[in-house]
Amino acid sequence: MKLIDYFFAARPLLHLPVWSVYLVSLYHYHQNLGESFNLWHLGTMFCLSLMAAGAFYVNQIYDYESDLLNDKLGFLQRDLTSPRGFITAYLICAVLGAAFAAVVSRLMLLIFLEGFVVAWLYSAPPFRLKDRPMSGLLANAWCFGFLIPLAVLPPIGLYHYFRYYWVWPCYFFLTVASVHIMTTLPDRAGDAATDKRTVAVVLSPVTAKSIALILMLASAALAWWNEQAVLVYLSVFSSLPILVSLGLNSQRLGLLAAKLPLLLLTLLAGYYYPGYLLFVVALVVGCRIYFHKTFGIVYPKLD
Repeated sequence: MKLIDYFFAARPLLHLPVWSVYLVSLYHYHQNLGESFNLWHLGTMFCLSLMAAGAFYVNQIYDYESDLLNDKLGFLQRDLTSPRGFITAYLICAVLGAAFAAVVSRLMLLIFLEGFVVAWLYSAPPFRLKDRPMSGLLANAWCFGFLIPLAVLPPIGLYHYFRYYWVWPCYFFLTVASVHIMTTLPDRAGDAATDKRTVAVVLSPVTAKSIALILMLASAALAWWNEQAVLVYLSVFSSLPILVSLGLNSQRLGLLAAKLPLLLLTLLAGYYYPGYLLFVVALVVGCRIYFHKTFGIVYPKLD
């Protein structure tokens, strides 16, 4: 039973941005090369998922108090897991991820190691990047926005490929930064009470939403300039609830603005790779069953 708890404590649904960003980037990079999804791509996704799992394990240790105040899912708070167990799981993810990444490519190993180090610095003292507005924003945008699209590139001749591919990491850097700002708003009170200086804490809600809107529209402009119509639509539709929330102080609308980009991106990745959509549905059903039986809640839900 403990293994199941640690599996769900890795927050598998929060891996969806990682997988979806990778798959959408992969499709657009390889669509003209005649290549299909293969075991190497699956191995890359596994490495990225281990990187994300390690980040979430460490984050829950050092966010114990704020998660309690913000009524977040409490694996530690309910003694389903332990800090020592999370550290052990983090180290296991590090060893397995580095080993698999080294097999995939040298580039994947560099991406994994960089992401894993930033994951520790993000949550653990004395750095605690997440508790500072700019460092928390940049760490999320860099790891989950910029680095992941690079994982689709071949390890040889990286400069040549990146020269023609740089728009994609920059696009996802902007969108992830926008979404990160919106996700900090619901936790504003709890973060302020525990002396965290997130974007939502140091800025007014209107200012934070305005910056998120600018970043999302900037990503739309970048996609339009690169003639990626589907990404233009994704960014424009994602910006609408942010824009409306500027005039309406609605928590539900703010949550929609934070979740809509991920939903749209996941649907797009599922359109490109239908098997992925089936996997997501199965994962959602599994999470619904586990969290209902363990916590007595409905998770995930849109509102």
